[in-house]
Amino acid sequence: MLNAARMTIKNTGISIQNQFFYLQNFISSPRTMGTLMPSSPWLCHAMLSQIDWATSLEIAELGAADGVLTRRILSRMRADAKLEAFEIQPAFVRKLNQMDDPRLQVMAHSAEHMSTQYDAVFSCLPLLSMPVRTSIRILQATRQQLKEKDGVLVLFQYSHLSEKLLSRYFTWKKIRVVKNFPPALVYICKPR
Repeated sequence: MLNAARMTIKNTGISIQNQFFYLQNFISSPRTMGTLMPSSPWLCHAMLSQIDWATSLEIAELGAADGVLTRRILSRMRADAKLEAFEIQPAFVRKLNQMDDPRLQVMAHSAEHMSTQYDAVFSCLPLLSMPVRTSIRILQATRQQLKEKDGVLVLFQYSHLSEKLLSRYFTWKKIRVVKNFPPALVYICKPR
């Protein structure tokens, strides 16, 4: 397992310093962090391929961490699109605030308090690690804030055990991404 992690780090260009930063944050708050490593380029690509970038103008990212997915979202967004990146870990909020892009607004509070209507929401939140009530409130808020006709939630999890919870609020399909450590499931969700 450790060799697989080393291979993933080597193949994705993740620095030891960045890996240590993730590890520190995981140790300080494992219930909100949910992972020891940033998402791989393959996982990011699988997530970002699920929406129409020409029509998605209002976008949210839940659990933005240090911006691995955030930077890729910004690179695909139109010049007139907006991204709200939700993150509660202060060290990650500081890193996100260093990004110089006027389309990005860092939201240093829980995604439970979303107030914008979104075309697309990307989530990197560890639903199974968080308190159940928090996960429920975030999924309810996401469903409520997605635009009715074409809004989509794209999230990843490391286990299929969140499917019952997701099914309360969304219809979904999933794809498996093995080029990530650990392998991940990407869910493409539409509000019920």
